Amino acid sequence: MPIPDTPFTLPSTFPVMGVGVLAVVFLNIFQARNVGVKRAAAGVKYPAAYASEEAAKADPKKNVFNCAQRAHANTLEFIPSLVGMFAYVGCFHPLLATGSLLVWVISRVGYTINYSTGEPAKRVQGISRIGALGGISLVLSSIYITATEVHRLFLS
Repeated sequence: MPIPDTPFTLPSTFPVMGVGVLAVVFLNIFQARNVGVKRAAAGVKYPAAYASEEAAKADPKKNVFNCAQRAHANTLEFIPSLVGMFAYVGCFHPLLATGSLLVWVISRVGYTINYSTGEPAKRVQGISRIGALGGISLVLSSIYITATEVHRLFLS
C-alpha cells in the first residue's frame, strides 16, 4: 500500500523549539566550562580525560574533576537520543517537546552542580530528580505519535 502524498505543515508554535535547542547548547557550554575550571584546579593535563583512580583518591581536587567530567560525559551520552525525540515530537507538538526538554536540561544543571561536589551520591538530589520526567515524556510522546501515525498511514 503506497503512502499517500500529503503535505506536512509544521505547527504554528514550532519556532518555540529554538528555546530547547539553545537550552541544550547553553547546558553544554556550562558543563564544558565547569570541567575546564575543575581540570585547571586539579592540574590534570590534556589529553587525559580523567585523573587516575589512585590520584583521585589522594587528591580531592582530582576527584572533583573526575566527577565534573563524568557529569558532562553522562549528559553527552543522553543528548543524541533526547534531541532526536525532541525534533520528532516537536514536528507534531512543539510546546510539549520544548517543555519536556527544558525539564531535562534544568535537571542536568542541578545534576552537574551536585555531582561536581566530588560526592557522586549527591548527583540525584533536589532539582536533578525531575530529569527522568522530561526524558520519559519524550519517549512516551514518540511512541504515541509513531503508533498514531503508523495506524493512520497503514491501518485506516
